[in-house]
Amino acid sequence: MARDGSQPNERGGGGKATRPCPSGTLYVISTPIGHPDDITLRALAVLRRTAIVASEDPRTTQKLLAHHGITATITSYGHANRHEKIQLLLYQLMQGEDIALVSDNGTPVIYDPGCLLVAAAHQAGIPVKSIPGPSAITAATAISGFSGDAIIFEGRLPPTGPRLAQYLSQLRKERRTLVCYVRPRTLTGLLKALAQILPSRHLAVAVNLTMNEETLSLGRPGELLKRIEPVSDESAVTVVIEGYSPHYSRGFVTKPPRRHARRARGAAKEGGILE
Repeated sequence: MARDGSQPNERGGGGKATRPCPSGTLYVISTPIGHPDDITLRALAVLRRTAIVASEDPRTTQKLLAHHGITATITSYGHANRHEKIQLLLYQLMQGEDIALVSDNGTPVIYDPGCLLVAAAHQAGIPVKSIPGPSAITAATAISGFSGDAIIFEGRLPPTGPRLAQYLSQLRKERRTLVCYVRPRTLTGLLKALAQILPSRHLAVAVNLTMNEETLSLGRPGELLKRIEPVSDESAVTVVIEGYSPHYSRGFVTKPPRRHARRARGAAKEGGILE
């Protein structure tokens, strides 16, 4: 795409044509959700050669880069200053500088303001590349034992009260697995609401995934209210709610139809699997 200053200079008749300056690339890089070594080799390689790192939380990013021996120019990009920073970052990209967009943890754009910068880069014709990696959504779902075939990600649920009750009521026949981030101080209120509205639904409450103090609690809301101890305000809490199904419990078929059971036994014998 041609930009200002990229067209040939025809003034004076014999002026030399100027070459367009190739733009840089915006790299959307996933960072660890907890343990600093849960970052991909490709992400480290890109961070080492990127001129600028746009970070939701520069202090967190600085610790991560220091852990891996990376020095880079870090600039803040968050909810408070995202509109003014978009223009500055786009200017740097158009000057040919590569920029890495990172979240404070996990994958940028997932429940953070990174989408505005990505959309602005697309509109300006700037290449955008994803460097995939950790996400609390997939990490919590993977260890929940619930189906991951169809997932709803809700970000954060409404605060405790009528709005939360109304939202949870809509899940009575929802077959998809629900994943959400929960503020530590609202976890107890959520469990109480679930105990009233979805008392038989199984949950997985993951706290501080991948960290040394990681915990995973499984059970129905009423059971978890009795078992889960108070969570510190600094903790990262991800809740996975099992989808509704008359044949499933905790992600497994409780009583499969007979034709399915016969088919499974036949496949096991053909494959040399002993019962």
